[in-house]
Amino acid sequence: MHEHISSAGTLVISFIGLQTQEVAIQPVMKVVLKSDAEVLDEVMVVAYGTAKKSSFTGSATSVDGEKIAKLQVSSVSKALEGAAAGVQVISTSGQPGENAKIRIRGIGSFSASAAPLYVVDGMPYDEEAVNALNPADIESMSILKDAASAALYGSRAANGVVMITTKRGSSDKSSISVDARWGVNTRGIPEYDIMKDQRAYVKTAWDVLYNQVGGAEASESLINSIGYNPFIGVANNEMVSPEGVVTSAPLRHHDDWADATLHNGLRQEYNISMQGGNSKTTHFLSLGYLKDEGILRNTDFERISARANITHTVNKYLDLTGNLSYARGEKNAGTAEGASLSSYSNAFMFTQQIAPIYPVYAYDADGNRLYDENGNVIYDYGDGTYSSRMAGFSNQNVAANSDLDVHQTLNDNFSGRGTINLNLFEGFKLTANIGYDLMNQVRTDHMNQLYGDAANVNGRTYKYNIRIQTFTANQIASYAKSIGKHSFDIMAGHESYSYIQNYQYTHKYNFYTLGNPEFNNAITMSDMNSYKQEHSMESYFGRINYDYEDRFYLSASIRTDESSKFHPDNRRGTFWSVGGSWRMTQEEWLKDVSWLNDLKIKASYGTQGNDGILDQYGYVVYQPYLKQYTVSNNNGAFSVVESYRGNKDLTWEKSKNLNIGIESSFFDHRLKFDFDYFLKNTSDMLYNMPYPISSGISYIPMNLLDMKNQGFEFTLTATPFRTNDFVWNISINGTHYKNKIVSLPEDKREEGIIHGTSSLFRLTEGGSIYDVYTYEYAGVNPETGAAQWYMNVEDENGNVTGRTVTEDYTQADKYDLGSTLPDFQGGLSMDFSYKNFDLSIGTNFQLGGQIYDSMYMGFMHAGSNVGSNWHKDILNAWTPENRNTDVPIMDGAQNSNAQSSRFLISASYFNIRNISLGYTFPTKWMKAIQANSARVYVSADNVAMFSKRKGLDPRQYEYGYSDANYSAIRAISFGINLNF
Repeated sequence: MHEHISSAGTLVISFIGLQTQEVAIQPVMKVVLKSDAEVLDEVMVVAYGTAKKSSFTGSATSVDGEKIAKLQVSSVSKALEGAAAGVQVISTSGQPGENAKIRIRGIGSFSASAAPLYVVDGMPYDEEAVNALNPADIESMSILKDAASAALYGSRAANGVVMITTKRGSSDKSSISVDARWGVNTRGIPEYDIMKDQRAYVKTAWDVLYNQVGGAEASESLINSIGYNPFIGVANNEMVSPEGVVTSAPLRHHDDWADATLHNGLRQEYNISMQGGNSKTTHFLSLGYLKDEGILRNTDFERISARANITHTVNKYLDLTGNLSYARGEKNAGTAEGASLSSYSNAFMFTQQIAPIYPVYAYDADGNRLYDENGNVIYDYGDGTYSSRMAGFSNQNVAANSDLDVHQTLNDNFSGRGTINLNLFEGFKLTANIGYDLMNQVRTDHMNQLYGDAANVNGRTYKYNIRIQTFTANQIASYAKSIGKHSFDIMAGHESYSYIQNYQYTHKYNFYTLGNPEFNNAITMSDMNSYKQEHSMESYFGRINYDYEDRFYLSASIRTDESSKFHPDNRRGTFWSVGGSWRMTQEEWLKDVSWLNDLKIKASYGTQGNDGILDQYGYVVYQPYLKQYTVSNNNGAFSVVESYRGNKDLTWEKSKNLNIGIESSFFDHRLKFDFDYFLKNTSDMLYNMPYPISSGISYIPMNLLDMKNQGFEFTLTATPFRTNDFVWNISINGTHYKNKIVSLPEDKREEGIIHGTSSLFRLTEGGSIYDVYTYEYAGVNPETGAAQWYMNVEDENGNVTGRTVTEDYTQADKYDLGSTLPDFQGGLSMDFSYKNFDLSIGTNFQLGGQIYDSMYMGFMHAGSNVGSNWHKDILNAWTPENRNTDVPIMDGAQNSNAQSSRFLISASYFNIRNISLGYTFPTKWMKAIQANSARVYVSADNVAMFSKRKGLDPRQYEYGYSDANYSAIRAISFGINLNF
């Protein structure tokens, strides 16, 4: 400890690893120094071990478990949103229990998996089971981004690694922690600005007819267009006068589909943990419960989790570690898993797309709501019983179906980890690790027999039973030695991995009792199927780290994988990395620079592979080198049809990764700045090459494309203000990258490759993987109100000499209209503490890129889909009095809202991710309850999101194409944390 008296009569006290304190001199003084983790050399969890940040030559980011615990997430995958540079989180669904998609440093693959490898407590972990992890059990999450940090995981780390480390016990003392929180879930993203006014809707539908046949005929035929008269005591042909005046008669109903279908859900979470031990044995035990209700009625996620992490030192030669965890998760969803988001059973599509004139409940002619003999409200299905609907909304009612349909997924997840360390002599260690993960899933999708998609077959149920087992075992030898100014460690190992999936599916229909989805309630068997999928990998790896005088660091690694996904001739892939760094502040000529605490430059280069080929639906193909067949019954005889054309020449997708960076710290570590430039060249990309339809198959997997991701990322953290009572910390991170297709097959270079939803994108050499290729909207003809598009002008030789506009959509030409990928992504967070109060604010944002807003496109039809709702922007449609507009005339034209640049919109957004306010009670108050500490807090997630258009959430769309996804949830909770 160091102390000195300043000229101002204050005492300055400092100690290594603790915050410096400056206090006024008094006769009797008691000074408590607080830990300063920033001064201590951060230890990071990396591949097959840990590393000091100062000596690490790769690129990685750590997220502390305390920050994760402040968030209200049912899946830890969503906790990384805005938390780390180079990491994009796509939360495609707000359904509680749904995992987010993680993308690290851009788009890694095309027809292969772009997901990172998850590693939990040193062993690979299935991405689908991430929602089984309790965030309260997590000590830290590390994201490995470059080859130097991730190449030791070989082919499985082609898209980065997310390392999750769970908590361990401490030998200092035993403690018990209890955390409980209660809150409410509300809709985080509002509806689109759709029509809610029934009179306005009726008038707009009349306008369509008026522009076609005139006022008198429009009034006569209006009921045939909309199918329902929402007014009391008004004849069908008098809803709107021939002059365009809507009747002032009272409405039959004031139902709101969103209000009837959605609600505010309750959220409750309880966690208790015990940790402690002695010099020989430490333990961490935890038990957690979460009930997270969705905003769509009868949707929720419930999880019970338990964990036991034990470490034991037998003697100086032998120590053991064992981790066991179990989680039971039950997810009730609004639609069947994998169902189309444009399905009429999707509540977030239905409630916005249906016209406001159609009632949720049944009413008589006088507007009285109807009830059955038991006093239960009667729902209106628009099937003619009480009302009729247009545009495909008949025989459907999502408000009622949420009580009658079942979409339930039950998961049992068991995870075990075991480690034996044998320390034979100083510096030399033998380690054996085993990991076993088991997921049993039972999924039920039941559609009721009264209404909706299954009414015509008297109800149907699909049952899925999925059992997934993974087993990993590795054996590692390591040796570390320091000789004078030289230090090195060497590691070599072997690893085997196996994956087994058992799948069974059954489908029955024709159900007897309403509300019972089980098969003993149905009499007609439709289909049954089962299969088994297996995958294995055998690997050898090694690494060497060297440092000279804590100034110069070198590292090198190599790994060879043999994957069962490829033909035996192509299974072996070898991947390697080299890296180096220079801690310039260890040089004599910088040691005395007082304002510079740390300065390091680093560089790494390496290769990685990818064997995760997917089919056209996004599912993993485990034997893509073999032809595969479908066997079916053809009048009692076998019918064998080729369903997949394998390719025995298929081999590894390969990536070459370059990373150059700088890490720095200034002004007593109160300002830190990290910067990385990265370049990733991917060759022999796994690609499903389209095949002629006449062949009977859709595509063949091949190694064809070359792609590049190039960009930079940075993290800036600062403590602008710090006193004994008040501390303000701020952190900002950002990422910019460009994606580029480097090479296409020769026969595709001229016209490119069309791909994506609605064939919206085109691959061309020099373009990005998600370049929009569609028709360019040219606005509205101010004289006629007709929609216009651009078309090429060609000379007699077919050469394009310019372009003009056309009102004939079939004559328009497609153009390259830029990428949907963002220009910049980042996160901004601030932490404040004043005495016993603490406040944290987390945000994330995106700049640039564009989204094709297909939802908005559906709302902007020109009357071709009456019965479907309109966006309020349709009220700006062309009329002779409103010529200066980009909304075409409402005349029922089919192509007015056809695919074009009209529906491209900026993907930029700013999101207030989390706000947490807490108060820690004074320690002296804790004596009464014999507690060490107590904290109460209020936390809000998804506080506010600002985007270009109300109702549009760019965070949900990975590829820039909007759909009717389950809305993000705003969660506001009150909690208490007690430590004993």
